[in-house]
Order: sequence, then C-alpha cells, then structure tokens
Amino acid sequence: MAQILIFQLEIEDPSGDRRQFTLEESTALGRQVGNDLVLDDQRISRRHALIICSSEACALIDLDSSNGTYVNGERLPPNVRTPLESGAQIDIGSYRLTLQAIPVDKPTPHTDDESVGPEPPPASRASVAPEEPAPSEGPAVGGVPAVDDAPPPTGEPPDSLPRASDGDLPPLGLERRSRHLLQHLPGIYHTEFMSRFLGLFEAILVPIEWNVDNFDLYLSPSTAPEGFLPWLAGWFDLIFDPSWTISQQRELLQDAHKIYARRGTRWALSRVLEIYTGQLPDIVDTDSSLAPFTFKVILSRPIDQAQRELIERLIDTHKPAHTLYSLEVKRS
Repeated sequence: MAQILIFQLEIEDPSGDRRQFTLEESTALGRQVGNDLVLDDQRISRRHALIICSSEACALIDLDSSNGTYVNGERLPPNVRTPLESGAQIDIGSYRLTLQAIPVDKPTPHTDDESVGPEPPPASRASVAPEEPAPSEGPAVGGVPAVDDAPPPTGEPPDSLPRASDGDLPPLGLERRSRHLLQHLPGIYHTEFMSRFLGLFEAILVPIEWNVDNFDLYLSPSTAPEGFLPWLAGWFDLIFDPSWTISQQRELLQDAHKIYARRGTRWALSRVLEIYTGQLPDIVDTDSSLAPFTFKVILSRPIDQAQRELIERLIDTHKPAHTLYSLEVKRS
C-alpha cells in the first residue's frame, strides 16, 4: 500500500493543557467563532492565519494579523505562503502549536480488471445460451434507433450530489455541514442529517455575522470596498468625479480628516492637487506683484484642456471663498 501523510497540531494553551487537532486541506485559525480552529485570546485577531495542507506538505499564511504569527521564533510576513516542516513550532498569541506529520497507509483501489470472486470454469460459461435481445416496440427512423433500442445505463446511481472541493469553499470554512450551531444541541442530535440541516442556516447566518464583526473594515479607506468609498467621502463633503482613480480616492480619504480640518489653507489645497495630479504644485500667495486676495497655482508638468478644467474645479472647491487665482502650467 502507498503511504500518505496526515497532519496534526499539538495545541498548548496558556494554562499548559495540550490537545490534538487534525488539519484539513484548508484550516482557518482565529479568535472569532466560525474559524476551523478557534483560539480564545485577545491578542489573536478574529481572522489570524490559514494553514493549507496536501497529502505531502503544509503551508502557513498570516492573514495580516495585528500581533503577528511566529514560526520557530521568526515572525512571518503577512499574506505570504510559508512552507512548514514537521515539528515546526507556531506561536500565535499565548498559544503554541506544534506540527506533526503522521504517515498512514493509503488503500489501493480495485480496478475493473480485478475479479471479486472466483471465475466460473470455461465449460460452465459455454453451456449458458446467449440471451435473445428483446424486441423493440418501434422501428428505427432515419437510421436512429428507437428509444427501446438504446442500451440501458450502466453503473450505480451516485449516493449523493457531488461536493465542491475545499479549494472552491470560502477560506473560513463554510461547508455543507454545521460547525457552530450543532455544538449548542445535546449529543443525541449530533447526527449526519442534523449536521447537514443546520449547515443550511449557517450558510446564511455566518456571512452576516462576519459582516457585523468586521464592519470596521468598511470604515477604513485602505480596506473598504470600492462602492463604499463615495459614502466615506460624504463625511467630509467630498465628491469624486469619474476622473478619480480608486487609488487616488483611497489616498485622499486617508488624509481627509487633515484636509477637512485645514480646509481653505495653502497646505490643504496643495495636498488635494498633489494627490490628483501626482505632482506637488507651487502655490504663490505672497508675491508683491499679486493683487490683494489673489494667488497663483503653478504646475510643473503639462496637462490637457480636460484636465485643466477638472483641476480648476478642484481649486474652486478648496480655495478660500473670497480669493481669486490664476493657473499656470510650465511647458516641458
């Protein structure tokens, strides 16, 4: 028989107790309920790390956790797949996890050529007369056999519907079986039917819990979905026209609280134009040749007419209401 490896974690909790946990192809680790392996420690992120295993090896991915994941004393870079050797020590918060590779025998499947029982002797096979084909109820039309002439289907019907592979499932382990709700029922209800029945509800409720538990990600310009950015901009009385790229919108929202607090100042106007144009403008407002309440904006790289109109609209929005300005563009 061929041998394959199954991987287990020896988990040592803060109190020193140890237990074993068998890894699946994809195992999510974190503090919140819904992970495959829940580690109750405030220093562990809600979604902390992911372990991916095959029949030969495992790899660990730190999901940009707050306090990091350590393997053999070295902190892993976030969102990077790191191979794990058998015996590797993983430190997450106050938990220590030790990876163990256990070889097991893999049974060799029978082929169609392998006989299940002894074959009858040749004489007995020859003595059996061949069966006459059943007559069909209708003739073939146009060379196509009638329905009754078609050979019967072969093979046994499947026991269940085909199941998606673990690679097609969400990283946090939504499956067709219950992982959370079943734990709240007495042991008499821990059956295959009840597990699948409750899995239907978890497929609906667990993603909603994730959205509620991680709503702070929607409030950060670096992690909010693209469609959420205009709503965040409304907090600061900002409106993005279609010429703003997603990266420009996120960069402006990162500094929006500073810009809004200093709106109408030279620094705020300069910062907005720098984000939009990609160049630091030169704002002149102390030249003695300028008329009162007048300033000048100078850009070092050329722009087309459409860009000029958009930039002028930005200046009108962020300049002091009582001032006038002129826009100059240096030619290369």
